[in-house]
Amino acid sequence: MKKIIWGGLFLFLFQAVPAPAEGPSLPPGFGKATWGMTSQELFSVYKIALAPPKGGAAEGPWAVEGPAPGEITVSGAALGEKEVRSISFGFHPQWGLSIIHIRFKEMEAASVPETLLPKWTARYGAPKERAQGPKLIWEDGLTHIELTVHRISPRHSTPSDHLALVLWSIPLMAKIGFSGEDEPPPATEEEPSQPHVK
Repeated sequence: MKKIIWGGLFLFLFQAVPAPAEGPSLPPGFGKATWGMTSQELFSVYKIALAPPKGGAAEGPWAVEGPAPGEITVSGAALGEKEVRSISFGFHPQWGLSIIHIRFKEMEAASVPETLLPKWTARYGAPKERAQGPKLIWEDGLTHIELTVHRISPRHSTPSDHLALVLWSIPLMAKIGFSGEDEPPPATEEEPSQPHVK
C-alpha cells in the first residue's frame, strides 16, 4: 500500500512541475527570405534581378546564379546589408529555400564572432552552444544558425577565408537529405529507416 501511495505522490509531483520554457523562436530564414520560398519570390520581395557585378567588382548591388545548381548569390548591398559581402540562397526544386550562407566583409581575427555576439544575441537570444573554431550556434527545432569563421586551408590564411552566418531549415534539410527521394522511406519493424547524406 505504501508503494502505491508513494508512486501516486511521485507521479503527481512530476506532473505538477512545469516543463522548462523553450527559448525564443528564431526567424524562419533571414530578412525577407523565408524557408520554402522560391527564387522568384526572393527576387520579388527584395526587388532584385540577375545582374553580375559591374567590372568584376564585388561592391554595389548584383545578383548571379550559382556557383552551385539551385543557388542564387546576391551582394549585401542589393539587400541593404552593409556589413555583408554576399549572401547565397540555396533553393531545392521541390522544397524551395532551405539554406542561406552569409559572408561578412570583415574577418580580422578568430575572435571576430565574439565582437559580433551582442548584435546577434539581440536578434536571436543567447547562443545554444559555443563550439571550437570559434563557432556560435542557435537552434529552435525549425532553424539552425551558426556564426563561424570559414577557413579554406587549415594550415594558413587565404583571401577566401571569411566570417559567415550559415542558416538552414532543419525540416527541409532533413527531407533533402534522403538520397534520391523527396520523402523518407517507410520504416519496417526489422530495420528502421536511416537518412542518407548526398
